[in-house]
Amino acid sequence: MPRMLPDWLPGPYLLIGTGLALGAVLAVVAVRTSQVESRQTETEPVAPAVAADAPRRLAEALKIRTITRRDPAKLDSAAFRDFYRHVAQAFPTVHTALDTTHVNGLSRLYTWRGSAPSLSPIVLMAHVDVVPIEDASAWTHPPFGGRIADGYVWGRGALDDKASAVGILEAIEALLNRGVTPRRTVHVALGHDEEVGGTRGGRALSERITAGDVSPALVVDEGGAITRGALPGLTDPLAVVGVAGKGFLSVALKADGPGGHSSVPPARTSIEGLNEALTRLRANPLPSRLTGVAGTMFDYLAPEVTLPMRTILANRWLTTPILRAVLNRRPATRAAIRTTTVPTRLDAGVKDNVIPTEARAVVNFRILPSQSVDEVVAHVRRVLDGLSVQVEPIRSTPPPSVSKIDTPAFRMMQRTIGQVTADSVVVAPYLLPGRTDSGYYADDSDAVYRFVPYQLGPDDRSRIHGANERIAVDDYRTVVQFYTQLIRNADRLPVAHTSGAEPDG
Repeated sequence: MPRMLPDWLPGPYLLIGTGLALGAVLAVVAVRTSQVESRQTETEPVAPAVAADAPRRLAEALKIRTITRRDPAKLDSAAFRDFYRHVAQAFPTVHTALDTTHVNGLSRLYTWRGSAPSLSPIVLMAHVDVVPIEDASAWTHPPFGGRIADGYVWGRGALDDKASAVGILEAIEALLNRGVTPRRTVHVALGHDEEVGGTRGGRALSERITAGDVSPALVVDEGGAITRGALPGLTDPLAVVGVAGKGFLSVALKADGPGGHSSVPPARTSIEGLNEALTRLRANPLPSRLTGVAGTMFDYLAPEVTLPMRTILANRWLTTPILRAVLNRRPATRAAIRTTTVPTRLDAGVKDNVIPTEARAVVNFRILPSQSVDEVVAHVRRVLDGLSVQVEPIRSTPPPSVSKIDTPAFRMMQRTIGQVTADSVVVAPYLLPGRTDSGYYADDSDAVYRFVPYQLGPDDRSRIHGANERIAVDDYRTVVQFYTQLIRNADRLPVAHTSGAEPDG
């Protein structure tokens, strides 16, 4: 019998084989999707009492202009001393019961001695310096007015990071007044220069706390928060706990070219050469990576999202291109999966009618923990190969190590967040897109977590370092409750002993 089908059509065996293979793939996808199990912890709500006038004490702290400066000589030291005077007045029991150590003049270490001094201590971190105000007229309320209005405490530092600093002390003051003594020693480390790298504050504090091979059982700093709508298919609020930060690298680019009068321009100017270099870097970003911390975060989120997104997250061996496209749509999620590249400074020219002979730019990179400073510098040189552009790394900090997640300490963080927030909050590890002083502890503790339980809406990210920084009064009460419960829960961690002596007070 003659063939009735064209020769180019596949034969029946190939069709059958293709169908079986497709069926097998779909079966694997279905099984993997059905097998994801929730990694959330079961909790009962806990509501530690918070003093009614606690927001007022925060508001008073926000009035103090502890503005950061890269040059220590330009720092208003008196403002920082005013802040610590406010602490002594607002929290008198803390002032008398805790050991206070002055570190490099303007940072403070408050040590609450535990009843079992051989146990590894916990460290609660914050910083009291704030960034300068660019335009005070853009604020609804004065940036250093310390106003409580419309359900918010307004002022520079409300989110970054005086709510943490004052909230920690508020929690300890209340516990002291109830007669509580923790088993573990609690160190409260307040830095004065985090916004400019923390080299005199955060780093010196960490060196003092970890002296003698002391390994903290837990370190908690600012970083993650509670947000909504972070991922399609996730309807519950999401609390992200930073288990690592990114590395930091700034690279200077310099392009040269002929100068002269603008009425007779050359074929190519220094500015055009620099522009080509920046364009190449933008067109050739470092590759995104859905492994490491990002992969673990997806494992935590997969059971909590709706079925379509659960299928994607549970089958990343197949769906990585789809997931990458989804995450690259938003700056925040894009930063979680790649080393970012952005020009932050430009310098060229002195007059409208003069062609500059030199054009400079600084490009900043925030580096994934799986990459190194050297790898990123090599990438820049490779992308710009062939251009007449000089490349010079000018400042860098390598990515800190990633803290452990499948541990009692992380589960305790999950439990504490669940106890003081809504029952429906999903807790997941994530990669902090920037850095904080917590990185100075990364080599001394495997439980360094970055989280404060305030809620960030779509407009709130721009308030950090921007105009109209504020924290909801209810959120601040939750912050105090979080630190209160965290200190209590830390005493229930499995026993771990220090291998050295506690720092002197």
